[in-house]
Amino acid sequence: MYFDKKILLSVDPDGTPVDNENIIIVEDVKYFVRPLDSNFITSKGGNSSVYKLVAKDKEELAIKFSNYSRPTAKGKSQGYSRFLNEISGLKEANEMGFPNVIKYITDDVISIDDRDFPYIIMEKADTDLKEYLLKTTEIDIPEKFLLCKEIFKAIKDLHSIHIYHRDIKPDNILLFITEDKFSWKIADLGLIKYRENDFDYIGEKIGPLGWFSPEATNKFITERYNLGHDCTIDEYSDIFMLGELFWFVFRLNIPVGQIQNNDFNIEFPDSDKYYTLMRSMLSHSKQNRLSLDIVGEQLDVIGKNLLI
Repeated sequence: MYFDKKILLSVDPDGTPVDNENIIIVEDVKYFVRPLDSNFITSKGGNSSVYKLVAKDKEELAIKFSNYSRPTAKGKSQGYSRFLNEISGLKEANEMGFPNVIKYITDDVISIDDRDFPYIIMEKADTDLKEYLLKTTEIDIPEKFLLCKEIFKAIKDLHSIHIYHRDIKPDNILLFITEDKFSWKIADLGLIKYRENDFDYIGEKIGPLGWFSPEATNKFITERYNLGHDCTIDEYSDIFMLGELFWFVFRLNIPVGQIQNNDFNIEFPDSDKYYTLMRSMLSHSKQNRLSLDIVGEQLDVIGKNLLI
């Protein structure tokens, strides 16, 4: 492996990975680092590089490298600090046994060109939510609803240990298939914020493009001008992004603008209540958004009629 703005695999001229240059040892087992799939020949990730680990007679794992090396004594790296924050968050979620947060295996550091890059090893998913929804034609309403409930549970669990995800989008929702059982888990804790800490800089982009909450947009565009707009990205920002995700699962688009019931236009038992729930979660002002507890209560009510 080598570094060129991100961690890259050493390959032959035909693109085949060079085995003896792409190796990670995990619990005395030699794993070869490989692209996740044919769609991601180099890696997947912006501030990180994600690959899979392959070893004979072993279950495949996922490995995520920071694209930021350990800072020098004089330097600082927010990207590096955030990656360590992600490791800490995953460890804590794993210790709590949260079923809908991706499972942490271990972490370590790799030296490339005399620079130290941290990495995390995790369980490997079969696909992500975006790929699944866009490529699977027969997904019934109850399955979509249960999917939303699983991701809601993941966010609620993270909030219970004072972690805000702040990067909720279909690419970060992963599907695991075992013995015909589907389970959905949230991943990519690279932008998490502990309630008592923050690493944000003024005017920084926090969150995925197209999925910004109003306050994330304020932070990126207007915070430096001190206009008095809300620029704090917190638990209610996660609720806004969850509302966007709930909409996307059913409609395969993002609810932008002044949405109306006929924009949703999907009929099922209590679909009006589901639309009203999303609309409240998508309120511009945090004061008008529902708390996670109330979101959970309303999901339970809708589920009673839908999941008969």
